[in-house]
Amino acid sequence: MTISEFNSKFSSDLTDLYSLQEVSSLFKIVLEEVLSFNITKFYLNPDYTLTKIELKKINKFTDELKKGRPYQYIVGETKFCNYKFYVNDSVMIPRVETEGLVDWILNDNNNSKATVIDLCSGSGCIAITIKIKRKKWDIFALEKSKKAINIAKRNSSRNLVNINYVNADIFSWDNCDEVDIIISNPPYIAESQKKFMKINVLKFEPEKSIFVPDDNPLIFYKRIFDFSKSKLKAGGLIYFEINPKFKNQLISLSNEYHFSSYELKKDIFKRNRYIKFQK
Repeated sequence: MTISEFNSKFSSDLTDLYSLQEVSSLFKIVLEEVLSFNITKFYLNPDYTLTKIELKKINKFTDELKKGRPYQYIVGETKFCNYKFYVNDSVMIPRVETEGLVDWILNDNNNSKATVIDLCSGSGCIAITIKIKRKKWDIFALEKSKKAINIAKRNSSRNLVNINYVNADIFSWDNCDEVDIIISNPPYIAESQKKFMKINVLKFEPEKSIFVPDDNPLIFYKRIFDFSKSKLKAGGLIYFEINPKFKNQLISLSNEYHFSSYELKKDIFKRNRYIKFQK
């Protein structure tokens, strides 16, 4: 089979699950990650005949994609803010939207020293990226899942930074000193929104990292506000990634904790995705 013929078969096999643009991106990933081909090589030599070993590799990869498994889990890694991170089905796959949260925090805070905690840290992508950019900051990362902590520690080693990991439940843990900045990208998708989610999310990513009850969608934010009462320094900052659907409810909740001012920012898709509060 030529690489051009494989491209046609690949597109045909995946069009029910992915858009044409996604299929095109996935084909590029197959070339680069599985065959170590540059996409230019494909265009210059579309009649290249795949070896049996190459064909076996890419068919195996394609079979996983046909099941809906995210390609990041298949290759075992992804990029976030141009850094590489290990991922598996113990952690949510870092999203490009979350890069905007990290950019905002870094642009806002150039101070030489700060104590920061990232709550619901998952793969550690937020804490690690910030530590890479702010080497003198003392950064803690709390995560309930032991398996996720293990992945995060591997990511710290991979990116040559030290993070203070805490394996604990956010709803019962408060064993820390005061911090300057709280960051969190907690679960925030309501159960009723599942019907709008893609199969690769529903079937393969950890539910507990994504969904919250319809009758208590701000459960994590409320807990973090409670935590901030004693653990966030006066004048300290909270940065959240949020569900745009619950923006107004979150702002109302913040008033109960005497956070009288806030700032909203939109993500790359022009949705209200991030919010900052100052104590």
